Amino acid sequence: MTSSSPVDQPGARQPGPEGALLEGVRVVELATIVMAPSACAMLSDFGAEVIKIEAPGRGDLYRYFQDLPGMPDSEIPYCFLLDGRNKKSVVIDLKQESGQAVAHRLIETADVFLTNCHNSVLDDLGMTWDRLREVNPRLIFAHGTGYGHTGPEAEKPGYDQVCYWTRSGLVATFTPVDGHLGPLGCGTGDHPTGVTLFSAVLAGLLKRERTGVGSYVTTSLLAAGAWANACAIQAKLVGAEFHEKRPREHTMNFGQLYYRTCDDRLIKLSIVEQDRDWERFCLALDRADLIADERFCTTPERIENMPEFVALLDADFAKRDFAEWSERFTRYEIAYSLVSNLDDIVADEQLEAIGMFRDLDHPEYGRLRTVDSPVLIEGEDKVKPQPAPELGEHTGDLLRELGLDAAEIEGLADRGVISGRI
Repeated sequence: MTSSSPVDQPGARQPGPEGALLEGVRVVELATIVMAPSACAMLSDFGAEVIKIEAPGRGDLYRYFQDLPGMPDSEIPYCFLLDGRNKKSVVIDLKQESGQAVAHRLIETADVFLTNCHNSVLDDLGMTWDRLREVNPRLIFAHGTGYGHTGPEAEKPGYDQVCYWTRSGLVATFTPVDGHLGPLGCGTGDHPTGVTLFSAVLAGLLKRERTGVGSYVTTSLLAAGAWANACAIQAKLVGAEFHEKRPREHTMNFGQLYYRTCDDRLIKLSIVEQDRDWERFCLALDRADLIADERFCTTPERIENMPEFVALLDADFAKRDFAEWSERFTRYEIAYSLVSNLDDIVADEQLEAIGMFRDLDHPEYGRLRTVDSPVLIEGEDKVKPQPAPELGEHTGDLLRELGLDAAEIEGLADRGVISGRI
């Protein structure tokens, strides 16, 4: 009698794209919205098989984010297209014990379980770390949270705008002197935190390779936001004296301001060492007369006369269009950037050159473009992006793979334990 191959065994994971870095790694995702699903999307980019457990009914709210007030209007579910790519969807009612049993059978076959549920929710659903490591001792349990996995606020509801941006101090650190607080874009803290969670999963897999056992790995929007704001926080920790926020015309560094060109575009400068770059900046500005001007030629003099200097710069920047300033600053090696809008970004040749846009063929919407994840590894190709799954698209296939027969699957469906494509 010949033995069957591993992929023929009940519950055996299916092979990933041939040669992909994470080929053969199975990830079970129990997560909603952005941060944790984005980490799974990154894992899938490198070949991991990601199986998304969704609740009966509507599944993940992220499927419908484009319909929320204030979001860009589109018939295409662009949010879920981005972070749901390459995944499989299975609908299981984890509030039923039989649903938990099915999920545990799935997790027995997994390498990673990734979730953003609160501890109390995981306890109610039978999905805690203590329970799942009994099910699978080699499991990497990856937990992405709002305020952290422990502490007095661990159970608070949290999104990136309140945890990552606001509670971490980032908003206060970068609020202008007039105190105006602008809106924060969708997912702008979630995606950086997702990269952190992706890294934690890889570290957990490396530890398992060395020790043979699984582990609990975690990060939070709050922790990632604090890390993003770490320079300012570190200054406070050592007792540094902070300067009062100043209006634009009283800045201490002209080379960190925004300037408007004659074609109504904004340029952001980034001159760190003002005196070192002074002569080159003056030449780029086509103002050699300023090089030795006693009002402006050293940092102390510029600070003393900053309102006059900023007014002078505003007038000079308004004489040329962005294209000409771009050529001049590039020639004189001055760090700068256009304040890009979305029209600029989707046509950005540099983003194209570093592979940040990829084609995705969708059965309903045709060929689309999607944003790639920001990690590249030499010699490791990412998989071709695949459309995000329909709700419960893979329920039947995955349960049959686990060894459930038609009668068992039908019984689970009749009791509302599972749904989707059976």
